[in-house]
Amino acid sequence: MNNTFNFNRFKNLLLKDGKMYIRNFGSTLIVLCCMTAILWIFTLLFGKSADGASRFAIIVASAALAMMLVPSKVYGKANLSREGVDFAMMPTSSLEKFVSMFVYCAIVTPIVVFFGGYLVDAFLSILPFGGFDKPIRLYSMNEIVRMFNDTEGAVRAAEMDLPIEQVFPIGVMRTSLYAGIIQWAAIFMLGNMLFKKHKAGKTFACYLGIGYLLSTIFGATMVANSKRIELWIESFEGYTTEEVVRLWHNATIWGMIIGIVITGVLLYFTYRKIKTQKY
Repeated sequence: MNNTFNFNRFKNLLLKDGKMYIRNFGSTLIVLCCMTAILWIFTLLFGKSADGASRFAIIVASAALAMMLVPSKVYGKANLSREGVDFAMMPTSSLEKFVSMFVYCAIVTPIVVFFGGYLVDAFLSILPFGGFDKPIRLYSMNEIVRMFNDTEGAVRAAEMDLPIEQVFPIGVMRTSLYAGIIQWAAIFMLGNMLFKKHKAGKTFACYLGIGYLLSTIFGATMVANSKRIELWIESFEGYTTEEVVRLWHNATIWGMIIGIVITGVLLYFTYRKIKTQKY
């Protein structure tokens, strides 16, 4: 039954996990949705105002923190020798368990925290006191691209006659954003199944360590090949605008593909760990 998927069985599992999700993570969810209220209290006490960018950053950070915590809070016993027996003995397949875990960790949590935080912020902004002047504006992907076009790097690209909408297509940016959100959730889903204790902390430490190692290797490689890189950059001077656009576009596409592949690998190993977990 490990690889089978039955909709009715999955529906029952989803409801069961939903109750466990609310019971184990509900209070944390409420706190994370109200994080902007802390900033609002400070503005009320000190008579200051808070700009929309700061409040938006707090909401995004809260959603990211929620995705870090939710696997260990809700599914923390899934890989433990004794406590995990109930998870192992559920009359559902490994695939159904994995999909249910994915739904709550990578879809439900970021949506609830982001829009819950937005609603709390919007409520605080309509109060006649406090430092929230107006609700945060939720920008569409098209608006984000237009704002990106106003940045210094984009202006320089425009001066070189590089059409930003072709270098960074909206569809690619949207896909990269969604893949990045799922990848962040997948990292902590896998960490939850690998570590026995302090799951979120150890996973985040590994994430930082691997990132530091890769950046060090990349930096050392750049330094060791600085002459070649300079010659390669100089070779761009002979390229036409169309050729530069095509190169940047292809690099963007490959970056998106690599990100999706990494996300897929993380999710695969999470599923495999659920399937092969020994108790």
